[in-house]
Amino acid sequence: MCKKGLLGVGILGLLAVIFVGRDAVSYVRTSAGRVKDSVRNSIPIEFEIDRARTMVRDLVPDIRRNMHVIAKEEVEVEELEKQIAKAESNLDQDRGELMRLRTDLSESKSVYRYVGREYTVNQVKADLSRRFERFKTSDATLNSLRDIHQARLRSMDAAREKLEKMLAVKRQLEVDLEHFDAQLKSVEVAQTT
Repeated sequence: MCKKGLLGVGILGLLAVIFVGRDAVSYVRTSAGRVKDSVRNSIPIEFEIDRARTMVRDLVPDIRRNMHVIAKEEVEVEELEKQIAKAESNLDQDRGELMRLRTDLSESKSVYRYVGREYTVNQVKADLSRRFERFKTSDATLNSLRDIHQARLRSMDAAREKLEKMLAVKRQLEVDLEHFDAQLKSVEVAQTT
């Protein structure tokens, strides 16, 4: 069945090229355009109005969902900004403590006093080493938080852009709806006169 259909289309195409020449494609396109226009013009205005109202109604839940996504992303971004600020503050404090320990070790004392307790050189070096490892981990965590923050900002921007497009489509549909209403009223007026 499919082979017969393809064969029929092929034969029609060949006949069109033989009888009409190279302009056959142009004739086919023009004919298809006219058929499309006549079908579009035969659709009642009431149907177009109902279709536009349905499309507007269908957009509203998607718009609300997108607004919810934006609000959620804004909260997430704000939380990340707080975490980043706290991590930066902690990192600065840790950096200061590391520098103080390093400076103290450069003084070459046999015993170091911190918070009323005495520590040997080896204990201070071990503490400095542990703190430095913790500092590197905190720094990597901060960089990761910054990357996540940037990704959230991009996601929020994309959601806002999508919302703007959806609102523009909704506005255009509402304009089309008003246009169709005006057409329907003019047709009704013409029919009564």
